[in-house]
Amino acid sequence: MIDQIKNLARHSSIYTVSTFMQRALGFIMLPIYTDPSYLASKSQYGDLALVYTFTAFMNFVYLYGMDSAILRYFFLGKFKQKDVYSTGFRGVVANAVFLSIVLYLFAPQLGRVVFGGTHYALLIRLSAGILFFDSIGNLPYLILRAEERSILYSSFRVGRFILELILNILFVVVWHKGVIGILYANLIASFINLIALLPFQMHYLGGNWRRDIFKTLLLFGLPILPNGIAYLTVEVSDKYLMRLLLNKDLLGLYSANYKFGSLLLLVVIAFRNAWQPFFLKIAKQPDAKRIYARVLTYFTLVGTVVVILGSFTIDYLVRLPLPGGKTLMGRMYWGGTKIIPIILVSYLFYGLYVNFTVGIYIRKKTKYMVLFTGLAALVNVLSNLYLMPHYGIMGAAFATLFSYLVMALSIFIANQKIYYIPYEYSRIGFILIYLTLVLTVYYAVHPGVLLRLVIIVVSPLLFVALRFFRREEWTALSKMLKRT
Repeated sequence: MIDQIKNLARHSSIYTVSTFMQRALGFIMLPIYTDPSYLASKSQYGDLALVYTFTAFMNFVYLYGMDSAILRYFFLGKFKQKDVYSTGFRGVVANAVFLSIVLYLFAPQLGRVVFGGTHYALLIRLSAGILFFDSIGNLPYLILRAEERSILYSSFRVGRFILELILNILFVVVWHKGVIGILYANLIASFINLIALLPFQMHYLGGNWRRDIFKTLLLFGLPILPNGIAYLTVEVSDKYLMRLLLNKDLLGLYSANYKFGSLLLLVVIAFRNAWQPFFLKIAKQPDAKRIYARVLTYFTLVGTVVVILGSFTIDYLVRLPLPGGKTLMGRMYWGGTKIIPIILVSYLFYGLYVNFTVGIYIRKKTKYMVLFTGLAALVNVLSNLYLMPHYGIMGAAFATLFSYLVMALSIFIANQKIYYIPYEYSRIGFILIYLTLVLTVYYAVHPGVLLRLVIIVVSPLLFVALRFFRREEWTALSKMLKRT
């Protein structure tokens, strides 16, 4: 069991690097994006946040669950892998062409809905191009995931990151194109990414388009579409509602700090990329459920470490001095750091949700996933409508936390009914109780540097002293250290 979990951890760690690089652009460019010399106001950063909100939402519509369907039927052996990929690929291309034309033609109207004015039409049209290239260009990554070619997967992600970083510097820093420049950089990088990955999918594109396969993929993938839209409602509705209920300045403040809170999301996405192929592959093993249970314990522990480290260091990290008198995040954004621990915990619960999807996939009950995300979306919208006018950005952060908590609890209850897994409740409970106590200290005491360091150092020692780790875990760790 330990060896299999180590294999999962190896692939997850590689995916973590690639996922971080894929999304690191927003972090690395944050000193620029939050500098008034390049984006003149928090309102402009709010516009950028709305662009990301729109493209994230539309990305699900462009793929309409076809990516998950391709990955699933790639493994099952029911159809030829070439036919599965080729059929799904053509379905995505046709949909991407149609949607991009619609977005281009109705850009002024959509600009009014998303940003509040028809003069934002160019942002919509650039987004349409990005969505077109990304939806098609991301499909070859499914092949690399299915074949567990995580190093090659990461290499392409890192390559795209470097390219987009260079283009961002040119468009934003050198040519001062602002938000428009950021989108042009993204568009060019998306196109080059699509071209670069063509050789790795040509073999599979030689398959036949089959109506029966397309129908099978649709039956699996379409129920995921409402689920994806509901999840995106949880993820991005706070930004859109903040434009309506508060203002773009607060949206910019909230979004810049939210980005730090989403650091744990990078870990969750990387884990998810390795997790789904892993649990499907070992599903028929006699000890599969024990492995799933142990993975949840380890994930909860790692996620908690990230939450504690992030929460107790972020106030100093954002003030980190950089050359040219700049800081890691512009001074006018520092007032929003209080939301970061709440967002980190929110993504910890999202990670638990990802763990709990095992039974839903194995029992082919994906059509029920929309119930869990739909309930969370409803909680999110209602919570934001009430909390945001009363508590501002803190209200939005707590609405996010409540939503992910509901999402995790609801799928956990359902999963245990259809595919019971003997999770290690005492160990997980200990981790979550300790995290609650530590965050209570953070918000109630407002600890200084010394107390923060003490908590960070003492936390792992406490877990060791209370014998949290088992003998076989120490043995496995000892073997790993000897090999290094």
